[in-house]
Formats: sequence, structure tokens, C-alpha cells
Amino acid sequence: MLEDLLIFLLWAAAISLVVALVAWLLLKWIAVRIARNVADLAERRIAATIEQGLSRTGVRIAGVSDQARRAKYLAEIDRMAWLMDRVIPLPIVGGIGLDSALGLIPVAGDAISFAISSFIVIRAAQLGVPESLISRLIAIQMTDLLVGAVPFAGDLFDVAYQADQKSAALVREWARLKK
Repeated sequence: MLEDLLIFLLWAAAISLVVALVAWLLLKWIAVRIARNVADLAERRIAATIEQGLSRTGVRIAGVSDQARRAKYLAEIDRMAWLMDRVIPLPIVGGIGLDSALGLIPVAGDAISFAISSFIVIRAAQLGVPESLISRLIAIQMTDLLVGAVPFAGDLFDVAYQADQKSAALVREWARLKK
């Protein structure tokens, strides 16, 4: 009887592990597709806005080079990471930001912080980072969201983890290697 229960529990654990792995892979694939689609949509809207502005005024504006756009996007990523994680400098931890402050609002604050931080993932997708890096950025942000949602301990985690700084560093490293 006890052996049958143990075998049942082992099978249930194995099946749960397989289902969790499949769900994780599926969610990762969906998240990468969403990030790419949002990035492509933003780029199309920017291009359409520039074209409309040119046709209305009749004035030709020099286009932004890829290097200038790349530098702009990297600067925006760095600025967002600073705002979310280090806007208020503190000794020892380096600083706290909007992420830690929003984390004080139970659950909703972490969701809002996640939404703001997803800007880094979108800009990274617009820069053309590989899907593996986008997956890693999403995993960092999801870790921050899920652990940050835990009362009190999550707030301390937000201060120490600094997900946006980690994400920005990964994108900067990718950009440095890409040169």
C-alpha cells in the first residue's frame, strides 16, 4: 500500500515536471514572439511617422543612421535601468529605484514595474539581439516580478537583485561584442 502510494507520487512528480518544462518552453517562445512583434510594430510606426512628416512639409530630413539609432536605444536602456534600479544612490547596495518603490504596493506595484521594465526587452528586440538573449532578459524580468511579489522579502529582493541593471548590462555586452 505504501509502495503504491510512493510510486504514484513519483509518477505525479515526474508528470508535473514534464508539464512544467513544456509550459516554460511554450511561454518562452510566446514571450519572444511578442517582444519581436512589439519591436517591429514600433519601428513601422516610427518609419510611418517620419514619412508622413516628410510628405506634409516637403522638407527632406536627414535620416538617422543605424549607429545613431543604436546609440540612442542603448542610452535609453541605460537610462531606464538607472531609473528603475538606482535613481536614489545608497552606499552598500548601490542605490534603489522606482522598481523598489513600486514594489511596496502589493502585487500591483510589481506588475506596474514589470510593465515599465519590459521597455528594456522591447528596445533590445529593436536592436536585433538574438532570441536567446531576449529569453534571458524576459527570465530576469519574470524572476523580478515573481519573487518581488512576495511581501517584504520581495521588496528586499528588488533592492538587491536589480533586474534592470542586469538586463542593461547584458544588452551592453552584446552590443560591445557585436561591433
